[in-house]
This record gives sequence, structure tokens and C-alpha cells, in this order.
Amino acid sequence: MSNKEPAKIDFTTFPQDDDSVQIEGKLFMSDNFVDATIRQPRVARMDIPVQLSMTIILLCVEGNMKLKVNFQEYNLTNSMVATLLENSYMQVLDISSNFKGAIIAIARDFMDYTEDVKTYATLMQRTKNFPFAEISQERLKEAIQLYVMMKHKLMEPDFKYKSQVARAYLNLFKYNGLQSFIQSNQDNGASKAPSRRDEIFNRFIDEVQNHYKQERQVIFYANLLCITPKYLSSVIHEVSGKYATEWIDEYVIFEAKALLKNYNITIKEICQKMNFSTQSMFAKYFKKHTGQTPRDFRKK
Repeated sequence: MSNKEPAKIDFTTFPQDDDSVQIEGKLFMSDNFVDATIRQPRVARMDIPVQLSMTIILLCVEGNMKLKVNFQEYNLTNSMVATLLENSYMQVLDISSNFKGAIIAIARDFMDYTEDVKTYATLMQRTKNFPFAEISQERLKEAIQLYVMMKHKLMEPDFKYKSQVARAYLNLFKYNGLQSFIQSNQDNGASKAPSRRDEIFNRFIDEVQNHYKQERQVIFYANLLCITPKYLSSVIHEVSGKYATEWIDEYVIFEAKALLKNYNITIKEICQKMNFSTQSMFAKYFKKHTGQTPRDFRKK
């Protein structure tokens, strides 16, 4: 059985070519500002569901990209930035022919937040709740300038301080991003403290991410949150428009699809990973939610 986690995107997935920059295992940058024929982030198989092992920032300058992030659909259009945190689930659904933008992928341990824990926590919480944000033309122009200067410096072959310079530029992006989130949330009222229902929803999603491979029953998550299954389902539906069972099923099917695309793993092994007692139960569950059997999906 392969030890590789097929649902994860890591830095080995990114290309190493003249159009991109990579600090091995820490940072990746690529864009199509000059070559508009590159119409999507240069990551293999992002047209199928993947889970991120790093934070990814997507900047759209022109056109649009349709994404599914943590099972909600978004449209990244011009003058927008998406910040997708580590362990987020994503899928590229569609990209316009005129898409122009940039991608930055950052490893968790590449930046030091020990002296700025409060700012980091604030930014991560806002990003988790609002992964997509519009930015002003002034901010967009500044972001492009910072990106181009950063990439240009990192492409100098003999420059010895690439990691230090990259962290300095990323700090500028971080603080600009925090400022933009604060202004945006003040404008739309999102800066108010989350309600009790919002807190339940966020905790529920966190627990589903931790346990969906083993637990698919609402009662399990209700017990973790010390509330009744009926109340949990009503709150989740009120906040998100989906029932708790739908969220659980989406995570399970997402992982199952990713595993099925790894041909080093048998369907029997997938059943064991996903805590299905038999292959027939897995096949029945998968077909109920996708309209096809696991074998048919794998053949596509």
C-alpha cells in the first residue's frame, strides 16, 4: 500500500521551470502576466478535488476562475484575491480564456509569527471565514508591484539571501492583507463578534475535518459539541444552507474521489481508509452521492 496521501497537494507537485520560482519545500511563485497562454495555477490535477498542505494565495488581474473551496463555490474575478489555508479542500471548476493572475504557495513554517501571534490569529480567523476578498485598484497595483519585485529578486541566480528577502516581501503582503480584511469586514458588518450559531458551525466543520474518515453520523459530532443532533442539524442548515449530513457526505466523497484517482491504492484499501466495513457498502454509498460506482469513476 502506498504511503502517499493522494488527496494532498505538496511542493513536489509544482513545476520547476523558467517561468516560476521555488524555494524548495517552502515557497512557490508563478504567473502569466507576460505569457497569457498559462491560464491556471501550474499545479497538476487541480481540476479534481485536492487538499492543500500549504497556504495558497491566488491573485486575479483579469478574467475569472471558478473554484470550490471547502465545498462552497466561489468566483475569483479581476481585482480579487483568494487566500486558501493549509488543509483547505479545493477544486478548480473553470477558468476563462482571458484569465491573468498569479499564485503564491507558502509552507506553514516559512514565516515566523512568534512575535505577532495576535495578528496571525486574527488574520487566520478572518481568512478562514472570508477566503475571497475584493481589493481596490490601488491595492491591486501595489500587490502586482510587490509580486514582480519579489519574483525578480528571487530569480537572481547568485543571490544568497532569498529566504530572508521572500519573508520580508511576504510580511508586506500579510499586513496589507490584514488591513484589507479589516476594512472589508467593517464595511459589511462582518467585524462583529461571531454569534453562537457561527461558533457551532465553525466547531462542527473543524471536527468533521478531523474525523470524517472514521465517523459519518451526526450524533457523533453532536456529542463532541455537547448539543442534540436535531439542534446541530438545524443550526448548520440555518448558517450554511446545508444540513450536517450533507457536509459530512461532501468531505467523505471528496476524499474518496481523490483516493480513487491514486491507482496505487486498491478499492479494498480505500474502504479500510474510509472506515467502510465492506466494498459493497462503500460502492452503495459512493453511487448514492455521485451517480456512479467507484470502479466507473476510477475508469474516467
